[in-house]
Amino acid sequence: MGDVEDIHGLKDLRVPPTSSVRWTPIPPGTAACKVTVLRTGKITMPLGMLLRMQTTDKIEIPVFTFLVEHPSGRRVVFDLGLKANLEDYPPVVQQAFGRNPTIPPRKELAELVEELAPLESVEAVVLSHTHWDHIGNINAFPKSTKLIIGPGVIASRLPGYPKDADANLNDDDIPIGSGRVVQELGPEDPWQDVGAFKGIDYFGDGSFYILEAEGHMVGHIGALVRTTGSPSTYLLLAGDAAHLRAQYSCCTGHVHPPYQCGLFAAKNSFSPKVRARGGLLALHDDLPRAYTTMAKMGRMEEEPGVAVFLAHDIEWEIVLSADGEWESREVTGWYDKGWKQAVDAAREHK
Repeated sequence: MGDVEDIHGLKDLRVPPTSSVRWTPIPPGTAACKVTVLRTGKITMPLGMLLRMQTTDKIEIPVFTFLVEHPSGRRVVFDLGLKANLEDYPPVVQQAFGRNPTIPPRKELAELVEELAPLESVEAVVLSHTHWDHIGNINAFPKSTKLIIGPGVIASRLPGYPKDADANLNDDDIPIGSGRVVQELGPEDPWQDVGAFKGIDYFGDGSFYILEAEGHMVGHIGALVRTTGSPSTYLLLAGDAAHLRAQYSCCTGHVHPPYQCGLFAAKNSFSPKVRARGGLLALHDDLPRAYTTMAKMGRMEEEPGVAVFLAHDIEWEIVLSADGEWESREVTGWYDKGWKQAVDAAREHK
């Protein structure tokens, strides 16, 4: 990496201090949702791609998705995880499996969800973003399940494969014109200030906000789920706003987390589109905005009643696996169980 010019000016960037984050109190309320996390595969990748450190170590990261159940019986899924059949990915993604060994889930996510709730009761899938380890298979859900994606996704990501031979998603991963509602969020939607973020109150009672969480890629979104109403506690489902907690998570008062995001040489990518960008790149397309989002997550987690859950959260996996293997686990009661403190204590890269 030393011989690659930093043409994008990424080396010296850092996460801003949480004290710089504008804060709006989270609106009070009592409506709360049940949250179940599902394990949907694992990926092994170089640790140095994630954290700025001199190492040849590899790290195995989980892939998590979430079932959110409103007291009215309405249900949404957050993220789709890995496809069950890795051969269903476009060629440019399949090339990467040799470098990054990938273990898929035993079934498509829709089948795993159906073991927990009637599939036709899932009214929407909220997709944090459209990278291959989150795109899953929306077509395994009934056509009545709409797909919600972030601003700008359609223009930036379509056409997919095979129309675009170099695409890293399939055309039908965002199934425009298939009879399924694909809702792309935009500036006309009712965004409001929610803690450190802007969000859309999906159910209208403050129990589930879709959050603007920019930086990782165009249209990246997260979710804030109220898990108890008195006192109000929340899980922040952060997608890939950070890959590891060491990129953002810190005790109150720290100016910066200890680690910057890893950088890699664009010329080494399997993707022609990535190679064309040149220089040094991060796994976040817009690193300055990604770092700002990480600061917002850090500020949110300074609230005692808020816990962040990343899509690849190895610390949450450690805590939830303390009682043995699992495929799905209810995490609604995280606050009373002390899991936020346990997750912080389990942080591997401090």
